[in-house]
Amino acid sequence: MENLLKEILKELKEFKNQTNERLSKLDQGQQEIKDHLIQLDSQDADRHMDTFSKIKTIDKDVKFIKHKLHQTEEDVFDIKDHLKAIK
Repeated sequence: MENLLKEILKELKEFKNQTNERLSKLDQGQQEIKDHLIQLDSQDADRHMDTFSKIKTIDKDVKFIKHKLHQTEEDVFDIKDHLKAIK
């Protein structure tokens, strides 16, 4: 009977050790995932700022092109008006 109890105790200790090892690996994996998410969050913020900057530049370029288009239309109007006066 004593040998049976010793055997059960031995198996329980082995099971406990295996369980602790698994939990340790899970904790390590969880920490790696957290670290990776923190890194991704940082990169995501950088990408947002970069994208915002590019959109701002594009917006400025579009406004400039609209301005130049308006000036060109005025110049074309003046040229046509001048040509009518010459005829």
